[in-house]
Amino acid sequence: MLLVDSIAVGAPLAPPNTLTIEGYAPLAEKYIKEHYSLAVAEMERTSIPASITLAQGMLESGYGTSELAKNANNHFGIKCHKGWVGETYTHRSSENKNGSLIARKSCFRSYGTVEQSYADHSDFLASRSNYSELFLANTTDYKFWAEGLLKGGYATDPTYAKKLMTTIENYSLNKYDKHTNTILAFNNSTEELEYKEDLQALKNRIQTLESILSQTELYKLELKECLNAKQKEVTSLKIKQEDLKKQLNEKISILDNNLAVQYDMIANLQRRLERVENIQQDMIKSDPLMGYFNADGTPKNQVNIFPVRQLNQEGVFYQSGRKATLASEDRNLFEIAEQYNISFKDLLKYNDLEDDSDLPDGYYVFIEPKANYVKSQTAPHQVAIGETMHTISQRYGIKASKLYQRNHLKKGEEPKSGEFIFLNKTNEKQPDLKETPTQTNFDSKFGGGGTRGK
Repeated sequence: MLLVDSIAVGAPLAPPNTLTIEGYAPLAEKYIKEHYSLAVAEMERTSIPASITLAQGMLESGYGTSELAKNANNHFGIKCHKGWVGETYTHRSSENKNGSLIARKSCFRSYGTVEQSYADHSDFLASRSNYSELFLANTTDYKFWAEGLLKGGYATDPTYAKKLMTTIENYSLNKYDKHTNTILAFNNSTEELEYKEDLQALKNRIQTLESILSQTELYKLELKECLNAKQKEVTSLKIKQEDLKKQLNEKISILDNNLAVQYDMIANLQRRLERVENIQQDMIKSDPLMGYFNADGTPKNQVNIFPVRQLNQEGVFYQSGRKATLASEDRNLFEIAEQYNISFKDLLKYNDLEDDSDLPDGYYVFIEPKANYVKSQTAPHQVAIGETMHTISQRYGIKASKLYQRNHLKKGEEPKSGEFIFLNKTNEKQPDLKETPTQTNFDSKFGGGGTRGK
């Protein structure tokens, strides 16, 4: 079955590829002989050309051999539709959707007789507004009707009109459009009706018009209910949209308030941090050495210039990613060089030393070149009492030349205690220098030492 404007079109029992037009001839002639009078009667009643009705019945019922035609007397495949109160018949048909055939089980109208099927087919067309132009044209031109049915949406098959016209012409069905008893329903004046129609014909016309009007009202009611349902659906969607919009605005408002609170907290913390930094700067400027002297002017206990480090099994530790060991009273630089299999000259170079002077216990001695930068150290180093550029270089494992360069110092110049020495970045200005640079005092040169790790 092929769906045609909610009407299923059937095929004859014999497969199309096994019969020619001549092969269908016996079925067609039998169908025409049995049903042409019904088509003529419907033409007299509703003005639908008998050739059109016959051709549709032949195509859509498979010349009367389809399942619907045999079991439900339905020769035009009309589905139930809303408002149908008669018998029904469930049938699986193939429907044309976007050029593809889809098998689907549907509800079809079931009639007591074939006459009822023909009458309902006429009423069905007359009650649909998309075919009104065909009735208003007052013509039995089968070509006009075939093209008008396709244009009105009767069939999804673009060749449906051509199939109707071919069927009509092959079997000369248009001869029934000129039947002597044919009277067009909408093409007769009052005077013609008085002479050509008897009382019974008038009653039949009135019944036909009432039936058409009833079908039209049912169709209008069905459309109105569909429209109301769509309007309710649109209204419901609008309500949901407004509700979602309200919820979204509430959440946005909450987020805005939270962000405002966070911004205030951040601004407050920034102001407090700035005050603390200003206080620290004022304290440093007012008395940069206050942390190193007691109230009576005597120096406080000096912190170890070289913090105690734990050695591994090889007797080394790592500072800024470079290997180093600790000097001790019982091990001089020659012994350290020999222990780690490096030349004494290289050892002096690695540690920015010029001679083999003994180093204090706990002094850092690097056994490979020192680094250019100090890892994990962003703040500058504040010079403690007794510290020199050399001890600072050894403490952080950074080359002395880099320290001099970044702090605008020349070799031999020493910063005052309390000044800041930049390790990784370049200082904006040169730190204040000691008034009398130390030249021979070993303690002043190397500073205090730590205790060797065990």
